[in-house]
Amino acid sequence: MYDEDPTQAADARGLTRRTMLGVGAAGTAGLLLTAGAHPRRGIPGSYNRMWDAIVIGAGASGLGAARVLADAGKRVLVLEARDRIGGRMWTDRTSMGIPIERGAELVHGTTVSTWGLINELGLATHRQTTIFSRLRPDSPWTDAFDFEGLHFPLGAPSYPNGLPDPSDGETALAWLGRVGIPPENYPTALAAIEVDSEQFDVLPAWFVVDTVVACLETQDLSGPLPPEEYGDYRVIGGYNQVLQPLVAGLPLLHGARVHTVEHRPGRVDVHSSIGSFKAKTLVVALPGGVLKHGDVVFDPPLPADKRDGFQEIEYLPVFKGILEFAQPVLPPDHPVPHAWDIMTTFSKNPPSLWNGSVGTPGYGGEIVVAWMTGGKAQELLDLPETERFEAALDNVRTAVGDQGLQYVNASTYDWSKDEFARGAYPGPFSRRSGLNAPIADTVFWAGMVTSTIHSSRNSGVSAANAALAALALR
Repeated sequence: MYDEDPTQAADARGLTRRTMLGVGAAGTAGLLLTAGAHPRRGIPGSYNRMWDAIVIGAGASGLGAARVLADAGKRVLVLEARDRIGGRMWTDRTSMGIPIERGAELVHGTTVSTWGLINELGLATHRQTTIFSRLRPDSPWTDAFDFEGLHFPLGAPSYPNGLPDPSDGETALAWLGRVGIPPENYPTALAAIEVDSEQFDVLPAWFVVDTVVACLETQDLSGPLPPEEYGDYRVIGGYNQVLQPLVAGLPLLHGARVHTVEHRPGRVDVHSSIGSFKAKTLVVALPGGVLKHGDVVFDPPLPADKRDGFQEIEYLPVFKGILEFAQPVLPPDHPVPHAWDIMTTFSKNPPSLWNGSVGTPGYGGEIVVAWMTGGKAQELLDLPETERFEAALDNVRTAVGDQGLQYVNASTYDWSKDEFARGAYPGPFSRRSGLNAPIADTVFWAGMVTSTIHSSRNSGVSAANAALAALALR
């Protein structure tokens, strides 16, 4: 199911640092333009030239593919429907006092491919290490890096005959109730799963079993958890900086909304809102939601299994509300350290808050990002925008103990309403297998169901290498 990004399978099945910390990822570049490739400005000869490859989409997957093809000496053209690169990686540099991330924000570890770009550019980063959570406003704050985050607040249940197995089709909520773990007795490590995925009334029981087992096995332990190398990082000054080495020098046309692809072995004709282009190979690096919606017509039609696969892509509702405050929000006597990274109150919606400005030099305000996924996120998205901000502000006020706190700027974005994305990122039930099979060694696929910047770029690299192999045989 998870052949696109094997790390997602591990994240989905067991207790991971991300589920323990309740860290959202959206994971989803900014206002950069390529040299010589500006909106509504053509590339000389681009319409009549036979390109070695055309790449549709200038997100992380498309740029990852185009960079590999160009570095191999191939003539590659990138077509992008937006007036910017990055797709669901969108650094907004104008709305607030410092750059904010409307989409993807976090780099998930120092071993991922994105980190090489960070090192290449010498970018500063900030690791999220000060992470606290609680079940309700009257509950104590728990450090996510301590074993206490795995403790049952009302005491651990006992299973003399072993923890009962889930039944077929049983939801996590039903199973937890059946084994005697009500919401008021959730360890915060267990409650965190709902923040970064669907809620327990939707998730299957197997999604939480390993976490419950880990919690049961650690009730006698206290203090810091064993150290690990994994961590989530923000790029200071804007995530979209990592795209610079990928896009440098690429022939790229903005405002090129592709509507039809004619294809046959060894040849594609790509028809867009600004003209038609031809190539020997094609890399389609579009979000799965766009392909599912049928925004691009393929002639002849794609194989039935491919079309069915697109229809089985399911996107997860995601709410990300960004509030800017004129000064840091925590009072000096707050139990959470002043230079905080994440504060989550699970009874609130949205529950999770993270600090989007800590580590930014010379900035006197504070950016607070409110986060939720799944059905609870959809409840927020269904509200008028001002009410979404009020819900986020209510959690900030409750977390810091100041009901008079006011923000100075606010921003949110519903990616499901974005016609060039049609969703934030694929959820846990989205089909991932078989989607990347090429068509006649001519049409290749990247992105679609990836949910991190590094996995998106990696999928582009894989598609480009497959295209290069096909080109080498012609």
